[in-house]
Order: sequence, then C-alpha cells, then structure tokens
Amino acid sequence: MRRIWFALCLIVFTYIQTINVSAQSCSDLPVKIEHHAIPVEALHGELLFDVYVPPCMDERILGGYPVVYLLHGQDMGIEVWQEMNMDSIIHDTINLWNIPLFLTVVPQEDQYLLSFSLSGFEEAILHDLIPWIDEHYNTCTDRSCRSLAGLSRGALWAEKIAFEHPDTFGAVGLLSMPGTFIDDQSLYYLADRHKDKPLLRVRMDTGTQDSYRHEANKAAEQLTYIGYPYEFKIQPGRHDIDYWMSMLDKYFIWFSQSWF
Repeated sequence: MRRIWFALCLIVFTYIQTINVSAQSCSDLPVKIEHHAIPVEALHGELLFDVYVPPCMDERILGGYPVVYLLHGQDMGIEVWQEMNMDSIIHDTINLWNIPLFLTVVPQEDQYLLSFSLSGFEEAILHDLIPWIDEHYNTCTDRSCRSLAGLSRGALWAEKIAFEHPDTFGAVGLLSMPGTFIDDQSLYYLADRHKDKPLLRVRMDTGTQDSYRHEANKAAEQLTYIGYPYEFKIQPGRHDIDYWMSMLDKYFIWFSQSWF
C-alpha cells in the first residue's frame, strides 16, 4: 500500500513540475550562450565564437531574426562579454524595451597584435563567420537586419569592415575608438569610394575621461567633412569595462530601430 501511495505522490509531483515549467514565459527563461569553432583558411586555424540566443526563438518564423556582430578590443577575448553580463543585458533589453528578438555573435580575434593589413580577421568574418551563421541559424540576411559594432580595437575593425562593405551591414557602432584603422583620412576615403552604395547608420560613443576621446573626434570630423550622417555621443566614463557594460543596452536599442 505504501508503494502505491509513494508512486501516486511521485506522479502528482512530476505533473506539478511539468505544469510549472510549461507555465514559464519567455521572459522568465535565460539567454543561452552557444560556443562554436570553425576552420578558417585565412587564419590558418580556427575561429572561435559565441552566439547569444534569446529564449523562444522560432526556427519556422519567416524572414529570420536580426543579427548583431560584436568585436572585442586588444588584449581581450570573447569572455569579456560574459564579464559584462551580456546575456542578462540582452534578456532585460528585449523584455523592458519590447524590441524584436535577435542573435548576438561575438568572434574571437586571437592575433590582435597584427596590423589590419596582415590580419585575416576581416576575411574570416565576411567569408566564413557570416555565411556559417546564416546557414545554421534562422537569420534575416537583408543588410538592414545585420549590425556590426566593436569596442576599442574592435571599433577600428568595425569601422573598416562596415565602411568597406556597406552592402553587408545596415548599421555600425563604434565604441571608444582609439583613432582610425590606417590614418586620419582613411574613413573619408572609404566613405567617398562607396558613395554610390546605401548609407550606413553610424553611431560613435566615447567616455568623457577616455584618453582616446580626441581620436574619436577625428573620425567624426571626417564624416562631417563629407556630409555623411552619424551620431556622436560623449558620455561619462573611461576606456574600461564599466563604461562598455553601461553602453550595451543602448546599442541594442539603437540597432533595433532598423528592424521594425
């Protein structure tokens, strides 16, 4: 009799737990972090990257989901995004601001001491990473759905890649830029070379106590000179993880303005 009673109690308990799990809404579930590595010829090795996947994304949805690509700075790796609690920031931003669900992809630059001209990182992103993401996830492949941003050295990469390929990305975010990737005229020449292609949405941010803040001004001056539209904000902060962490939700919200 006790065994029967115990079995009944176990069935009831399991049923209650199933109800509790199924009753959870998407806003109750965490953002998943999926780890990947793919062989890349341009890097003579593998490209490591993480994909941040919000709950309740539907593989059957027509049109796919927007993608944000984020590039870390020098002397960093993709773990810096977890140090900034980016999964929680994505979760809260989606739920508090009611923006569309989106994927966030963070590739690792291992050879961050190489010059831009010698590195295969740009080729890896354009010819290996983006096609792999579009093949393995339900993504929106229109340029308006694809955003690129970086912090510090990553901002220089984002500047170079986006302005060289404005038909691939709809928006670019340049956070704490320590100059321009070649010289003070590089952004001017890139924008002028691709003037017949669609304009990028451009946002730049730098901290009031960032030692590189005057370098970011030079990039803004180049865009002003050629009449290229952009946003440039100087916010309280330094060239550090606290400042970057405080800016992540603002960039996600800003990117989402192209997705509606």
